[in-house]
Amino acid sequence: MVDFSIIIPHKDIPDLLQRCLDSIPVRDDVQVIVVDDNSDGNIVDFDHFPQWKGKYYECYFTKEGKGAGYARNVGISHVKGKWLLFMDADDFLLPTVNLVFEEEIDSTADIIFFRPRFVHSNNLNLTSNRGGSKYYSYIDSYIEKGDEIELRTRWHSPWSKLFRFSFISGNGIRFEEVKYSNDVMFSTISGCKAELIDAKDKCFYVVTEREGSLTSHFCQKEGELETRASIFFKSQQIVREYDFPLDEELAARYLRRLFYGNRHLFKYYFNLFCQFSGDTRIQLLNQIFEANRPISRIRREAFAFFITML
Repeated sequence: MVDFSIIIPHKDIPDLLQRCLDSIPVRDDVQVIVVDDNSDGNIVDFDHFPQWKGKYYECYFTKEGKGAGYARNVGISHVKGKWLLFMDADDFLLPTVNLVFEEEIDSTADIIFFRPRFVHSNNLNLTSNRGGSKYYSYIDSYIEKGDEIELRTRWHSPWSKLFRFSFISGNGIRFEEVKYSNDVMFSTISGCKAELIDAKDKCFYVVTEREGSLTSHFCQKEGELETRASIFFKSQQIVREYDFPLDEELAARYLRRLFYGNRHLFKYYFNLFCQFSGDTRIQLLNQIFEANRPISRIRREAFAFFITML
């Protein structure tokens, strides 16, 4: 009987995929599903594709090249387990995952969050990425104060979580089939819809950072900023529908980038977020630009008027 299904999208990193597979414990209650996203035959030897040694191992080779979101959706259609874990092909698990599987099998939560660890992919040294610390603070806030908001609405990655599969399938929750930020809506919708969540002061999932990944050189690739911003602000509509607080800090960062990168979209999302948040244009301008260079109220009012004329 399968209790845990693990879905891994893959493209052009077979050595790292094999490392990922080798880290998964060989258990008869685990199903591993790899979905290859049209990898390059000059990079991947399909006759000797990475293997997992467990009983329930399935590989699906897609040719559409639609990205990790599409690959994950393909994987979801083949899940047999009670619990669902998403992995990236360049990440890996710690042996503590065995204890997690044993202890959480009977949990009544829809989603269980765990502390991730962040390392460099090439040498496995801990990273100095301050962005990773936010996940620790989300876990701490829940454990110390029972605060669920950040776990539900601001943990935009699907990894280091166990999802009850009946919850995912029953609500028809799927990934966006886009090149960037395919996981934001999945994570936001599942976080908002979950009746019961839990978080544990345990670590079994290791996130790696490497050059060439989709998150390296964030928002510097063609079309990336526009796609990520679009999905983020769409996710904020969901957050507002469920009466959770908006992520005004991240909204300000996206708007700041758009102001310097795409004025048309800046104006659109600026006005849209004002409607979501109930902020005046002046208040939102404060959030966007105050940290960089304080400006007078008169200049800010003039700037707000200018934005409406763009």
